[in-house]
Amino acid sequence: MNTSISIQDSLLPFLPLLYIAWADGVLEEHEIEYIKQQIEENDKIKLGTKKMVYTWLDPNNPPTARELAYWKNYIKQHADVLNTTEKLDMFSLGIVLAKKPDSEEWSNNETKQSVLNIENYLGIASHEAIRSVYQMNPVSSKAEPVSIKPNHSYVESLKVLMQHGNADLKKKVQEILDPHKEAIESYDDDLKTRKEKVFKWCKELADAGLGNLAYPKKYGGADSMVQYASIFEEISKYDLSLTIKFGVHFGLFGGSVASLGTEFHHDKYLKDIGTMELPGCFAMTEMHHGSNVKALQTTAIYQPESNTFVINTPSQNDRKTYIGNAAMHAQMATVFAQLIVNDEEHGIHAFLVPIRNQQGATMPGITIGDNGHKMGLNGVDNGTLHFDSISIPKENLLNKYGDVDEDGQYTSPISSPSRRFFTMLGTLVGGRLCVPISGNTASKKALNMAVYFALDRKQFGPPGKPEQSIMDYPTHQKKLMPLIANAYAYDFAHDHLLKEYTSNSDHDAQQIEALAAGLKALSTWNTTATIQTCREACGGKGYLSEMYFDLLKADSDIFTTFEGDNTVLLQLTAKSRLTYFKKQFGKMDWWDTLKYISSIASTTLSELNPLVTRDSSEAHLLGDEFQLAAFTYREEFSLRTLAMRLSKKIKNGMDSYDAFLDVQVHLIDMASAYIDRIVLERFIATIEEQDDARVQEILTALKNLYALNTIQKNKGWYLEHDYLSGSKSLAINKLLSKLCATLKDESQHLVDAFDIPKHMTESALKFY
Repeated sequence: MNTSISIQDSLLPFLPLLYIAWADGVLEEHEIEYIKQQIEENDKIKLGTKKMVYTWLDPNNPPTARELAYWKNYIKQHADVLNTTEKLDMFSLGIVLAKKPDSEEWSNNETKQSVLNIENYLGIASHEAIRSVYQMNPVSSKAEPVSIKPNHSYVESLKVLMQHGNADLKKKVQEILDPHKEAIESYDDDLKTRKEKVFKWCKELADAGLGNLAYPKKYGGADSMVQYASIFEEISKYDLSLTIKFGVHFGLFGGSVASLGTEFHHDKYLKDIGTMELPGCFAMTEMHHGSNVKALQTTAIYQPESNTFVINTPSQNDRKTYIGNAAMHAQMATVFAQLIVNDEEHGIHAFLVPIRNQQGATMPGITIGDNGHKMGLNGVDNGTLHFDSISIPKENLLNKYGDVDEDGQYTSPISSPSRRFFTMLGTLVGGRLCVPISGNTASKKALNMAVYFALDRKQFGPPGKPEQSIMDYPTHQKKLMPLIANAYAYDFAHDHLLKEYTSNSDHDAQQIEALAAGLKALSTWNTTATIQTCREACGGKGYLSEMYFDLLKADSDIFTTFEGDNTVLLQLTAKSRLTYFKKQFGKMDWWDTLKYISSIASTTLSELNPLVTRDSSEAHLLGDEFQLAAFTYREEFSLRTLAMRLSKKIKNGMDSYDAFLDVQVHLIDMASAYIDRIVLERFIATIEEQDDARVQEILTALKNLYALNTIQKNKGWYLEHDYLSGSKSLAINKLLSKLCATLKDESQHLVDAFDIPKHMTESALKFY
């Protein structure tokens, strides 16, 4: 603005206000007008001072970066009596800076009230904002911590919480796999050797009775999907190839027999599946069809004269592919194919197809291929399956939801083909629950390594003093602390959904499936981001295999696309929410509709008024009420506007398929907002369930970090929709830094609660 930088005395009392406003970028047109109005109406402020302030309020010619830096430096140099721990308003700060407390222009209540009005209107927390002027470099100046009393006796209680009642089972896994730790962490194996080792370890787990826990007790299991998932989670700490091998056999293959078969299939197969006497695989995906299961091309044609089905692969493009366990070990496959009876298609059904005999020889009419070396999970024998019109007995149809009767007619307890299809797939949602649990465990392992490294690694420091831990740097705290909060947040959400899915309570199966789909998507994306960030946080050390990041990255990357591509899964979640929204409106009479519209107006009045959108106090920002309201508003606004956009497009003659394509990005955003809200709710509920006040306190800090970081990541949306003011967004960012600084001192204890095997940390950091 000015060619030479200087500050006239009469401007000094306004300098803190002008600096904070422009430095934080919060001055909007209506704010500038309000400031001018307050100054103009004040007869005590001299005309020359008014004109000078107006000059600095020109939005078309704001202060330059150089001028702002000069202002900041001037304030730091001249406010020598300022106590930065004292809560002063902007008026008092200006008086201290100007050192003219007796000036007629300023020693009056009218001027003080004008400045206070401006401060309140802008939503500036002056005692917080002015501290930013005094912050030096990241080494010597840290964000003021949010108060947490130093008491680390919560660690064991927190570890117990994170084991979710399955400590004994997890210990069994450790006792089996710890003796193999050197073999598990070896990089010397060729592909075949590695796959054989993983198969052997999987068999050891089966021999210990840990594979069949989800199956009924009648067949050697515990009838507990929760216990099975805890085993799946614990294996993930050691080797993700073993985890997936375990999951494909016991979860997908065995789970399909348990969920889609009837008592006949259970009696004949489940016991041998549980002991791995009958190794199996799950053959759904084809070369040209993965996510679009309805369009699979493999056929199963009923032959009434022989009471059999003929399974056929029409072309090379229709081969089953990426099938875990298929390339080397599986003797039987659950094959998903189009059922055709009397020349009539009845949609996708599942069939048990023998693919090898007990000696390992491939069955006639079947061609088995190997997918070869992969980016990761090379301990899993992924392969292809091609069926050349092979015949299987009629009894090999998993016929819980569809069958062929003695007269050769198709029957089903579910008349609607679409509902039957989704019911069948819905019974397999267990795999979709376990994959993100495994991914989150990979995140925990990565965070464990990164935190221990950061606490021990020293770099730079004040002149003449010892170098400091890199965890002391705010930038490093900002990298890792929110990711630790995410790991806890997703853990609690996974645990709740798993227990809800397996409970006997009357829950909406479609809603559970939609929630599982969306949670899997956001959680596994978080896994990918977490591992990458942790790798970077460890510098060159993180590039060494002994830190595990190479395998964690390579093995977990596929989690974002198997058990459902994440983008497709979020669309499933979004469509479910739209169905829910439509049903809710369908039940409404005119009075309910009026109340709904009134509630929207009430939300607008209560949450979008300036007092709320500008409230930047810590008490407000750290409250469950604000956080849940912000998450819910984003979700409900997105859902409502999405429904309106779709309805308008379809009413205007657009095909429903094209209409959905047109709003596809909006679908993903809305589904993500829904999952974010569910995760936060579960975090809050978990805190409320704790009896230990120490655990409650540390979890509350993590919850606040998760919530505010999520709001910050979506601040563009909140600012566009006037839910946050600029000053409130900046206050959230500053509070995030404070939370990170606080939790930095708890970081080792927080990752210790993940219970990552100690030998992993000790071997990786042996030189530090």
